Amino acid sequence: MAVFDGHPRGLVLMTCLAAFAALGLAGPTSVAPVGVLGASQASPLPAQAAYAVSFGSVPSLTYVAGNTYTVDLPVTNTGTATWNALSPNPIMLSYHWHNAEGSTVVWDGLRTPLASDVSPGASTTIAARVTAPAAGTRYTLTFDMVREGVGWFELLGGTPGRVPTNVENAFWSGRYEAPLVSAAGLGETKTIPVTVTNTGTVTWNATGPNPVNVGYHLFDSAGGTVVWDGTRTPLGPDLGAGQTRVIIVTYTAPAAAGQYSLSIEAVREGITWFSGYGVPAASSRLSATSGYSAGYGATTTPRQAAIGTILDLSVDVVNYGPRTLARGVVSLSYHLYTAAGSTVAWDGARALLPRDIAPGQTLTVPIRVQLPSTSGDYRLSWDLVQEGVAWLSQLGVPMKVESVNVVPGVTFFGKGNGHGVGMSQHGAQALATGAGGNPPITGEQIIQHYYRGTQISAIDTTGENAGIRVLLSTPSSTGIHSCGAPAMNVALADVQGWGAARILDEGAGNALIATAAPREPFQVHATAGVVRVWRNSGTPVKVYEGPGPVVFATDATGSLEITQKGSYRGNTRFANSNGVLRVINYVSYDHYAMGVVRKEMFGGWHHEAYKAQAYAAKAYGFTSYRGTASDHDVRDDQQDQCYGGVGAEESATNAAVEATRGRIPTYNGQVIRAYFSSSSGGYTVADGCWGPRLVFVGGRWSCGPSQPYLQATPDPADLLLTVPTPNKHASWQVTFTGAQIRGAVLSMRGIDIGTLVSVDLDNQAPAGGHVLSVLIRGTNAVVDLEADAFLRTHLGMKSTYVRLRQF
Repeated sequence: MAVFDGHPRGLVLMTCLAAFAALGLAGPTSVAPVGVLGASQASPLPAQAAYAVSFGSVPSLTYVAGNTYTVDLPVTNTGTATWNALSPNPIMLSYHWHNAEGSTVVWDGLRTPLASDVSPGASTTIAARVTAPAAGTRYTLTFDMVREGVGWFELLGGTPGRVPTNVENAFWSGRYEAPLVSAAGLGETKTIPVTVTNTGTVTWNATGPNPVNVGYHLFDSAGGTVVWDGTRTPLGPDLGAGQTRVIIVTYTAPAAAGQYSLSIEAVREGITWFSGYGVPAASSRLSATSGYSAGYGATTTPRQAAIGTILDLSVDVVNYGPRTLARGVVSLSYHLYTAAGSTVAWDGARALLPRDIAPGQTLTVPIRVQLPSTSGDYRLSWDLVQEGVAWLSQLGVPMKVESVNVVPGVTFFGKGNGHGVGMSQHGAQALATGAGGNPPITGEQIIQHYYRGTQISAIDTTGENAGIRVLLSTPSSTGIHSCGAPAMNVALADVQGWGAARILDEGAGNALIATAAPREPFQVHATAGVVRVWRNSGTPVKVYEGPGPVVFATDATGSLEITQKGSYRGNTRFANSNGVLRVINYVSYDHYAMGVVRKEMFGGWHHEAYKAQAYAAKAYGFTSYRGTASDHDVRDDQQDQCYGGVGAEESATNAAVEATRGRIPTYNGQVIRAYFSSSSGGYTVADGCWGPRLVFVGGRWSCGPSQPYLQATPDPADLLLTVPTPNKHASWQVTFTGAQIRGAVLSMRGIDIGTLVSVDLDNQAPAGGHVLSVLIRGTNAVVDLEADAFLRTHLGMKSTYVRLRQF
């Protein structure tokens, strides 16, 4: 049976051996060997017995012009010599084509080799490959064996097999089935399944000259051609007549949104589209949209950065849509505008996506941004771009806009003064005076506002709770913690009592050394490892020399004046510390509060504000007790509380302390640690979010545990104070050069950051927003510094309630 491209095709007319006999194919004759002869040599040589063949039953087909067929042809070696399948001079099967007039159309047909040698008398079936002539008509197909390099069997005396054959002209035709509707993103390369059927008479050749492929045309809604020669999709194997195959056709959607017609058809490359043969193309209505829906999450954009800086940032890109954000197709970029909206940079640097972002996924994309060389406020707008198509913001994807303040140095905008934990002193005055039209409240209510859940309780002043020990000599009142009082770093002190006093030898069980009359002068001297005490009324008289310490104990209404320091109630202790007097004042909590309130608060403030300060001062002092591990509990400076003794007392503040006498704030029965600061800036900070209590976890500073009564508290009154004067700490700003920032980092951490690139204040307390840490980027290093220590201690700023632009 004939095979068209591997499949049965055409009308098979089976003939028998008798038909070959009628054509003169019945028996071999012998001729002498000759060379290979061409079609012009019509006369055979004398027959030779070696070259004889008998053809068996041969199929007769209706051939299509130009097609190649496989014909299974039985043959028998009726000669005397073996047919050798291999060199030298192998024997093969071939054919000639003659027209109705007997003229040769094809002489040297395709050769089909023998599978193996064929011995005399043996038979085999050869799958002959036959290509039909290019024009359709009646022909004679003549099969013959040929010994390569010697001659055709017919010309060597053998008899060929002739078959009358009808060759039809080629008919190219097809049919397509495709989805009626399809959709794609702008510029997106997609596929569409198309069922293709060869309804013609010719095999569609996938390779060789003029191969058949499947392509497409693209037309707009008005019928205008957008793409004519669309991308070709190969057939795969040859597609024979009558065969059907599903072909996945690749196409690229247009760059503009709209409705289109996608026309799909086969094409004979170099000859014509099948529509040229009158074959209708398949048509699919194509809807082209962006297909993108995306958003932008967290970024590392600083709020402020130095002019001309190149920032290495990152942006979280979220794919909300159905279409994958493909790497190499979509990139991250940005636009940069002035605050007034003028474009500084439209085509920002492109950032290649690290990988595809599938629908529903989020990916952090690193990107480099060049800042302008002029200071000012700018808007940095993040935007995705499909190269060669459009910015995604033009396709309906909103940009993320961030503000960046570009400065020669760094400007901090702040609120408040101090650490911000617990009571705000300015806030207390505002609450007491009814700032902002609010009703005034009492000192007790102020305490309960700032220290949540507390009560005012009676104080236990027995035993170790009888009073507080205040360090008056160095290191107290030195450096940045000084409250304005002189530092006491002397070997000799001049003292006198305001009222009677007793001089006691603490080292000898408080044995009485001497008594001092009111205003009687004495000197205390640290020398040679001992303490000496001189009575200086008239001729100096040494009343004591020994290891000490020596205590001047005043009566209940009196005080001791130290010329080199100030006047103090209670008992004052003098010890020799390496040749310098170490001086400690031991005083009751109420008397201690009298020496604190006016040092910590302004004069002329409200009685209830002073009461709140008295409560806080006593509670702070009470919870500062250090026991025998130390000779003092607190210092007289800002490291604890400013304490000025009798010299700091005023009638108004003393009256407020008297109103709180014997009482103290508690929480669940325990005296509270009553931190306070000058001004909260409108929101206090939880003590766990204060610098000394921060924890460094997972490479980031975070809040530690907080006392339940020291939580972040909204404090709007702090900013509303007007009586007697507005809060000068309510709003402030300060600017530092890059060199100053660099020096502060070097001072704090010993790290040289190089040239300052940016400052980031984004790590903030969850409530209120005080800055927890400051991220400093330099050309040499990036450091994350605890904010309280860096901003307040090393830069000298008022608070950590700061931003890089105005609140």
